Amino acid sequence: MQVISFFSAKGGTGKTTFNMLLASYLKYELGKRVMLMDFDGPEYSLSFCRRRELEYLKSQGTEVDERAFYPIVTVRDHSPEKLDALARKIPTMREAFDYIIMDFKGSLNKADPVSIMATAGVLDKVIIPVELDPMIIASMKSLATVFKANGQDAILFFNKVHGKEKPEQYDAIRQWFIEKGCTVAKNQVRVTIGMKREQNGSESFLRSTISFQDKTIRKMNPGIIGLFNELIDYG
Repeated sequence: MQVISFFSAKGGTGKTTFNMLLASYLKYELGKRVMLMDFDGPEYSLSFCRRRELEYLKSQGTEVDERAFYPIVTVRDHSPEKLDALARKIPTMREAFDYIIMDFKGSLNKADPVSIMATAGVLDKVIIPVELDPMIIASMKSLATVFKANGQDAILFFNKVHGKEKPEQYDAIRQWFIEKGCTVAKNQVRVTIGMKREQNGSESFLRSTISFQDKTIRKMNPGIIGLFNELIDYG
């Protein structure tokens, strides 16, 4: 079993979308046993998305068997005692799941769930998106360094790549990250406005907890599939 989380302490990086897409790819394309744990309160976007998708299906008269979808567990109690107990429980789930995906809020204080899970050695991989901006590059390098200093494997990847920048820019930054002791994924994810569009004004089209639009995503943003496969094989 692997426990994976896309994480960033900066808002707007798409961490929740990546966690959702990864869980859906593993379940609906690769046939893996997946659980998604939603720690990102108070919104709990992933839990809300699942409820909305199921309500839409039911409104269309579709018979829904929720067992066909991966479970989403909403973790509302973030007290240290409850989080410590959950961290101890995770290893016992190895027989039931191939992957557990965790979505955390963008905060890395000592008492935050991501910090407690990392310190407990629960997380196998933390994946950090990086954009081609000097402040973000420095911030994400520091974030990866903090994780690695605590024995937590952290992998950086270039996100929101426009294609207007010269490849040499990314090569130079990649080399700088490596010299600083960071791991950088080979696959890059380009910026894709269309990833946010909705179908029928209600049902999520590409960002979904009940399906994975493999052909469309491969055509629109193949770097996402490449990144997922790279992460699965890494380590």
